[in-house]
Amino acid sequence: MARNYILGGMGATQLQAGKPYFKRIIRINGTSYINAALDAGDGAGQLDHPANKIVRADGLTCEIITAGDDKGKIDFTPTAGAGKAKPWHAGLAHKDGELLMVEFPTTLRSVQIQLEEASVGVRAKIMLTAPGQNVKADGTETLAAPINSDNTGSFIEIKSSETATISSRTKVVFILIQKYAAANVFTNGSLNGGANGTATDVASILVTGVLDHEPTSGGSQASNEPNSTIVPATGPERDLRKIWGKGDGVG
Repeated sequence: MARNYILGGMGATQLQAGKPYFKRIIRINGTSYINAALDAGDGAGQLDHPANKIVRADGLTCEIITAGDDKGKIDFTPTAGAGKAKPWHAGLAHKDGELLMVEFPTTLRSVQIQLEEASVGVRAKIMLTAPGQNVKADGTETLAAPINSDNTGSFIEIKSSETATISSRTKVVFILIQKYAAANVFTNGSLNGGANGTATDVASILVTGVLDHEPTSGGSQASNEPNSTIVPATGPERDLRKIWGKGDGVG
């Protein structure tokens, strides 16, 4: 806290400046089914987990359009049936599964994605660009490299309890959740293939990092900071000055 009240701002303390970012993503059920009896046909999915809704409440599940004039675009719009939450089966090409896009409030200078807990065989591919994504500035078709059938490509693959770290400024990160026939990548010198997802499959993902942010330089910023009120066991109430206010992933 003291760093905010030193003349010269945060840099004067030689501490890293930037907003902390935390987001936990929970997914239950690797089959991507919609239970119409629970969903009641309204897309709200009151009793379904967010991964199974026609309209995802958390706005993370998407897909890359693969054909037509919109080829390469990142699509969050719902479709009939299972929507964008595809089954986690990786398939022979190791490229199928549920694709998530996490967009940060500002650019992020360093990000860690941890697969905290997951069912046996469930892994996550961490990518800065999704396979088939349009990556050219003027919007004309230039597509990001695919995931090849030998499971190579521009991604970091993590298993349960593993963490991927990317030390580079970025505005988004993609996470592809998949299920394989075994927990290990290899068995007897061969890559393990995809396995069908089940209703009991789970994945808990924690995304943490430091957002680019600098307050007005020089002097105290205390008057601009959010504050909470503390009611102590004895004595008068007092304010608790907080450096960061509520926001997406912050607070």
